[in-house]
Amino acid sequence: MRKQIDVAIVGMGNWGTSLANGCLASGVPLREVVVRKPAAQFGNLPMVSLERAALDAHVIWICVRDDEIAALADQIALHRGDMTGQIVVHSSGALTAKELEAVKRVGARVGSVAPVMSFPSRIPVPLQGTMYAVEGQEEILETLEELLRKLGGEPFRIEAEKKSLYHAAATMASPLLLSEITAAAEMARMAGLPEKLAEKWVGTLGQATIRNFLQRGSASSFSGPFFRGDLSTIRLHLQVLGEHPMLKEIYSALAQYAIETLPVRRRDGLRQLLRQVQDLPKTL
Repeated sequence: MRKQIDVAIVGMGNWGTSLANGCLASGVPLREVVVRKPAAQFGNLPMVSLERAALDAHVIWICVRDDEIAALADQIALHRGDMTGQIVVHSSGALTAKELEAVKRVGARVGSVAPVMSFPSRIPVPLQGTMYAVEGQEEILETLEELLRKLGGEPFRIEAEKKSLYHAAATMASPLLLSEITAAAEMARMAGLPEKLAEKWVGTLGQATIRNFLQRGSASSFSGPFFRGDLSTIRLHLQVLGEHPMLKEIYSALAQYAIETLPVRRRDGLRQLLRQVQDLPKTL
């Protein structure tokens, strides 16, 4: 019978904390938690420094910032020595398994496993149903997918050379989506809505839009003045936003993409209106 896959986590930031909790919740054996400055313990497991870590688990899971991954792989390789039979992964959405060349040179198989989820704080996020983008050496992918399913996840494979584009899309779908929502809430506040009402207002529209997108797709969820081709209404938007250049730029960029990719009416008229955007007066 195949031995159960066990894990050692290196780094306990926002994601590492959720991963550790996910291992305990799903019954994935967590051998040790490695941190820079041990100060407590995690569950029944003490947190240990890299110098005191055994790092003998089947899977060593690096959970640190992108710009720290390669240097940490160097340290692990020096500390551990021969890593034949072990797997080392990191969780960057943008970087590939090439960041782990140091441990690969001492015998480890390497890959990357990026969770499709937002981890804004150290408060653990439940991992059940989380998707994961997986890439790395072909011979370990099935093992990683088995581990992720044990965590309650839904793995999918991504080509290494396309990870940076994939991560740009993920950034659009989460932190920059939050940026767009924040800009919308700011416009609502400028229109006179109290802050809490503005946030509720944006949340109500945003949730309905995402729900429709998931149920019906983008084309069947599109509505509003661009869908109707209401040139005069959009012109009013651009005029009033002339007093707020950054918000106007955000609106215009999103409008241009909508005009080219979504089912709008009077497309040529909308294109012409957007081309004239810099010439519009700043006040109504």
